[in-house]
Amino acid sequence: MSALPPSRPEVLVREVLQGLAEGRYVPGQRLAEPDLMARTGLGRSTVREGLGRLAASGIVVQAPHRGAQIRHLTRRATCDVLRVTDPLLGLAARQAAEAVLGGADAAALVAAAADYDAAADDERPRARARYYRALTVLAGNAELERLLPMLQVHLIRAQLRASRPPGRAARRALVTAVAAGRPDEAEAAARGHVRALIAALPGMPDAAFASE
Repeated sequence: MSALPPSRPEVLVREVLQGLAEGRYVPGQRLAEPDLMARTGLGRSTVREGLGRLAASGIVVQAPHRGAQIRHLTRRATCDVLRVTDPLLGLAARQAAEAVLGGADAAALVAAAADYDAAADDERPRARARYYRALTVLAGNAELERLLPMLQVHLIRAQLRASRPPGRAARRALVTAVAAGRPDEAEAAARGHVRALIAALPGMPDAAFASE
């Protein structure tokens, strides 16, 4: 059965999440309704409904007479989001490996990881987004596909802030385990990747975070 098309407000949600993943939007940036309407072709009421959904998910903040802007997380909030991401990303990796055991093809994930490794600096945000998308698609869990993009936005932000973020070795361990159909190893690699980011948070500069 084919997937249902996204609702009109969901089009706006996906645009903002994809823009964050690709670096087109950044923390603290104001989201002007006319710009979003022009970019998505949606009406003002639909854009506002989409922004409301993003606000409910903690991606944007809305203030009277100031509109919406991308949320800038405190250090503690970043840690909290990553702690929630930890088991979910681990589950995505586990289910992707289980899918391979069941006969699924990991070629798209392997290719996305290779593209990420080879990407030039200006292409890395898009390559990163494609890599995470390939992992969740292979996992085949609709709820993970719905939840993880919201959380991966913050995961990606933390990666960009880290002075020595987990890189190719961590990614290679995850992809190798998934492609070989080893669920335990895949989950451990994914969770280790997130936990390394959590461990790096105390050493990041205060300027990287909103004030508490």
